[in-house]
Amino acid sequence: MLKRDLMQSLEAWRQADPHKPILLRGARQVGKSWLVREFGKSFSHFVEINFEKQPEPKLFFQQDLDVRTLIDKLSLYTQKIIKPKETLLFFDEIQECERAIIALRYFKEEMPDLHVIAAGSLVDFALETTGVPVGRLSYLFLHPLSFAEFLTGIGRHDLREYVLTQPIDAVFHQQLLEHVKEYFWLGGMPEVVETWVRTHDADRCQDIQGDIINTYQQDFAKYIKRFQLDKLDKVFNAIPTQLGQKFVYKQMDPEMRSNVLKTALHALQKAGVIHIAYHTTAQGLPLAGSRNEKRFKVYFLDIGLAQRLLGVSRRDLLTVPMNVKYLGGIAEQFVAQNYIAGSSAKQSAALYYWHREEKFSNAEVDFVFLKGGDIIPVEVKSGATGSLKSMRLFLEMHQQSPYGLRVSELPFSIHKDLHTIPFYGIEAWLKQ
Repeated sequence: MLKRDLMQSLEAWRQADPHKPILLRGARQVGKSWLVREFGKSFSHFVEINFEKQPEPKLFFQQDLDVRTLIDKLSLYTQKIIKPKETLLFFDEIQECERAIIALRYFKEEMPDLHVIAAGSLVDFALETTGVPVGRLSYLFLHPLSFAEFLTGIGRHDLREYVLTQPIDAVFHQQLLEHVKEYFWLGGMPEVVETWVRTHDADRCQDIQGDIINTYQQDFAKYIKRFQLDKLDKVFNAIPTQLGQKFVYKQMDPEMRSNVLKTALHALQKAGVIHIAYHTTAQGLPLAGSRNEKRFKVYFLDIGLAQRLLGVSRRDLLTVPMNVKYLGGIAEQFVAQNYIAGSSAKQSAALYYWHREEKFSNAEVDFVFLKGGDIIPVEVKSGATGSLKSMRLFLEMHQQSPYGLRVSELPFSIHKDLHTIPFYGIEAWLKQ
């Protein structure tokens, strides 16, 4: 059984007094429902309403939104006790009942001692219609397993803890890199990792990845309104081929209008399927203040699913050296995914990169991360070597940045204003 780091945030929320209802956000099949059910085992009573599978309770919310009246009806419907401090009430797939989203804001005011969690894979689309009840809800974000969580999941929590205590012995450095390569292929979707731990059947894991991708594609019909299904599907399938590159619309389909493609990307982002890294000048905080929405890179939800769409085999990724066409982009995907997963659970981390185009200069830094209020340029190297000219230029132009960060197969090291961390060291770096 997998353990998720977000459970600690849920436990802290339970002990808080007062507490707001939680809206748990994240893409489909990242483990939201499972996590809440596991958390519910620690309560005397657990009540789950799935608005997708149980349409009847929707009727309760079409009438008066008085919380006590709703609780009485839900208790009668489920034949379960709903009692403050003793019950966890879980509204799953809440985007199917927008009136229930509106009702969440009243639980804090009318029944503050009742623990309420809502979740939904496409809830961000519903929030565009209902509005975000600012100040009346708490938000938590669940992502695919980070590499650190992956280590715990495969029974190597000892290695995860060891990474936090540096320096790293060469033997364990190599062991960890082998697990990184494993994660490159498997990714962090809970069902895939669980299956790998249980069976070590690579073909079965690949089948599950394919099933998850098909599920996402089936969801397209739920939020397709302004463009054709085949167009969105085409964008979805093409994204992994541009990992780590400035996104070029024409590279996908020269015949497709850019506004259609832009709308498609917006929909995929709302669904949590992709992450967009915008260009920033990074001259000061906030980074969004100098964001250029016309220049961006796109990363996938999960590295394993990206590999599946690219058709990369496990054998390809376990080969030394890793001789894969899209290896540079895959390495960036790993870093982006783990930076997002390792950042605050209360908000989804924004991604940025830096690029300078001049007549005789074409410099680019893969990412610009925020850490402790510092702006940190990040270069990702799929191997142990690679030029750092762009990072040097960035540091010269951004005196406020204390150092540059290189992520590669090399072990932890610090040399003047260059900090090097291995792929497996992102959690350790974030916790420093």
